[in-house]
Amino acid sequence: ARARAARRRLGLFVYPAEMVATRSGADTAAKGLTFDGPTSGGSAHNVMTRNAPHPETLLVRDRPGQKRRRVGDLTQCLVNGTVGECVSHRAEGLPVWRTGMLLVVLEYFAFVAVSMFGNTPAPKNVSICGFLELVPNWVFFLYAHVAAAGVDCTVFAALAIFRKETAESGNKGIGVARGLLMLLCAVCLAGFSAVPRCLWDVHQNLVLCWVVATSAAMFLSLLRERSCEGYSVFPLLLWSCGTFTCITFYYESSMRFYVAEATTVVAYVLWCSNLHRVFNRKTFSVARFLCLDGLIGVTLLLLFRYNQTKVCAVTGQWR
Repeated sequence: ARARAARRRLGLFVYPAEMVATRSGADTAAKGLTFDGPTSGGSAHNVMTRNAPHPETLLVRDRPGQKRRRVGDLTQCLVNGTVGECVSHRAEGLPVWRTGMLLVVLEYFAFVAVSMFGNTPAPKNVSICGFLELVPNWVFFLYAHVAAAGVDCTVFAALAIFRKETAESGNKGIGVARGLLMLLCAVCLAGFSAVPRCLWDVHQNLVLCWVVATSAAMFLSLLRERSCEGYSVFPLLLWSCGTFTCITFYYESSMRFYVAEATTVVAYVLWCSNLHRVFNRKTFSVARFLCLDGLIGVTLLLLFRYNQTKVCAVTGQWR
């Protein structure tokens, strides 16, 4: 009441309900101040300028809100890049068994745990490929099944990207180039999963081609899909950390290199899951993963064992 009386003595009446806090003091005064009565000590414009909040004050007041928004954006990026596909399915009322990528991640973690802490002695060259020549078939299938899911998801992404680029930009050239790049990722992934490490040149060239092609595909996805709903840069960041660590410890046979390799595989799986979210895929169910990708996984297992036993001159000598 006292503040209202003081304003009336100055000839200036402010209606609080009409005040709008914007970053511009002039806008605030123009939109939120109503004058009732004569002014004293200067024109109405001077009174408006004196009483309007300073822009710098508004910026300082807004910093906590900006910080909360940044935290919210980072959280959303992390969620979309990890469990975004599952969250979107649950939001649409789809059952958990419609999200096959959950089982893919769990199965890969099972492979890592069994290969590292099981009865298989670690090879001298500690790596995923080194373990694959030594582990029994049922453990190898855990890896081959995940690789098959990666091939399945990458082929889907190749077709989805081609359709998107053709429909949005009308440039079939970009769509064909990106689609072929994704198919190259799928072929290389299947290739080094079917060719053992004892065929060193072929195996290593396939691995290097997969790393380069995937890095390029992920970067192009950042440029072309970053504005799409559900896109997350988190898989690309995790992939970059994994590949950098692999390069750093490449000539060191240790668990650090093994963990770096496992990180790149997890990043690839998360990238595939995020592409499902971006392109609204609903068909990668647990049943598809178990049946179709299971058949592909068995094929990769048989090809790997054939090459290991029939083509390699020496195998399993990494102990």
